[in-house]
Amino acid sequence: MSHHSKELIKVTDATERIAHWILAGSCLFCLISGLGLMFHSWSIIPTLLGGYYATKWMHIFSGVIFAMALVNAYIMWWKECIFEKDDLGWIMQGGGYLWPTDNLPPVYKFNAGQKAFFWCLIGCGIIIVVSGLVMLSPLVFPVVIARWAFMLHALGVMVLGSFFIVHLYLGTIGNPGTVQAMFTGKCTRAWCETYCPRWLAEHDQDPNKNIA
Repeated sequence: MSHHSKELIKVTDATERIAHWILAGSCLFCLISGLGLMFHSWSIIPTLLGGYYATKWMHIFSGVIFAMALVNAYIMWWKECIFEKDDLGWIMQGGGYLWPTDNLPPVYKFNAGQKAFFWCLIGCGIIIVVSGLVMLSPLVFPVVIARWAFMLHALGVMVLGSFFIVHLYLGTIGNPGTVQAMFTGKCTRAWCETYCPRWLAEHDQDPNKNIA
C-alpha cells in the first residue's frame, strides 16, 4: 500500500461523533435495561442497577435522552440518507458483501445499507418512543391502545435490535477501518476510495480539506 493510500482524511467532525455515541449509548442502555425489566431470566440486570424501581427510572430517563438524540440525528443526517437511483444497483449486488463484485455504483457519504439502517432507526425509534409514552400511564388510555403500545414497543425493539447488531458488525470487524470514523474521525484514503468515492472526489476539490 502506497504512502498516499495511507493518508488520513477527516470524514466526521466532533459534533457528528458525539451525536452518534449519545444515540448509540442511550439506545443500548434502553435495550439492556428493558430486557432486565421484561424478562425474569435477565434479573441480574436490575440487580446490578440497584433494583427494579431504579432500573425503571433509568430506563425512562435514558429513553428521554434517546428521543432527543433521535431528533438530532434526523436533523443532522436525513439529507445524506435520501435514497438515490444508484442505491438500487448497490442493493442488487448485495453491496459487495454477499458475493465478489467490481461494479458497485460509486457511493457518496452513506451506502444503501447505511441509509436503510438510518430510516429503520428513525421509524422504529418513533414507534418505541410513542409507545413508551403510553406505557408510562397505560390506564389513562383505552385498553386497545395500551395493548397495542406494549406490542409495538416490543416489536420496535426487536427490529431495531436486529439492525443494531448488523450495524455493529459491519462498522467494526465486517469492514476493517470503518470504526475509526467514529473514534478519531479520520480514515485512510484507501478506505474512502472504497466506501465513499464520490464524497472523496468532492472532498479533494476543497482547498480547505482537513488531512492528517
